[in-house]
Amino acid sequence: MGYETWSPSPPKLEKPRSVFNPASLAFIGDSIYELYARRHFLFPPLSIEDYNDRVRAVVRCEAQYALLNKLVDDDFLTKEERDILRWGKNLGSARTRTRRRAGNAVYNKASSLETLIGYLYLTNGKRLEKIMEKLGFSSDSSTEIVIEETNPKPSESSNLPNFILNEQVVSF
Repeated sequence: MGYETWSPSPPKLEKPRSVFNPASLAFIGDSIYELYARRHFLFPPLSIEDYNDRVRAVVRCEAQYALLNKLVDDDFLTKEERDILRWGKNLGSARTRTRRRAGNAVYNKASSLETLIGYLYLTNGKRLEKIMEKLGFSSDSSTEIVIEETNPKPSESSNLPNFILNEQVVSF
C-alpha cells in the first residue's frame, strides 16, 4: 500500500520480560496478530461479514496452534524465540469457552504464540514481520493463507472450522 509503517509504534523498552509478564505480552500480541490478519484480508474488498468470517477463522486458537506448528516444524524460530514460547505457554487464566472447546494444550500453545508476537512487537519489528510473512500474512493479497480448511467430518461439530493440525506434540 506504500506505507512504511502501518502499525502503532511500540513503547521503547530494552527488556520487556523484566517489565511484563507473559499474559501482558500475550494481551498485546493478540491485538497485533489480529491486526496482521485484518490487513491480510483487506484485499479484495469484501462485505464486513466476509471480512469478519475470514479474520475469525485465523485468530481462533486452533488456527494459531496450526501456525505455531508450522514455525516449529520448519525450525524457523531462534533459541530466544523458543524460550519466549516456553515462557508464554505457562499462562494461567480462568476457564473460558475457548479453553473448553479447544483444550488446554492447544489454548496454551496459541497463547505462547501471542506472547512471542507481543514480545517481538516490543523488541524487533523486522523479525516480527518475517515471522508473520512466513505464516502467510501479507498486505499484497488474501488469496493464500497457510491454514488449509477441510470439509467437516460427520462426527465433528459443523460450527467449528476444521484445520489440518499436525498431531505430533509441539515442543519448543
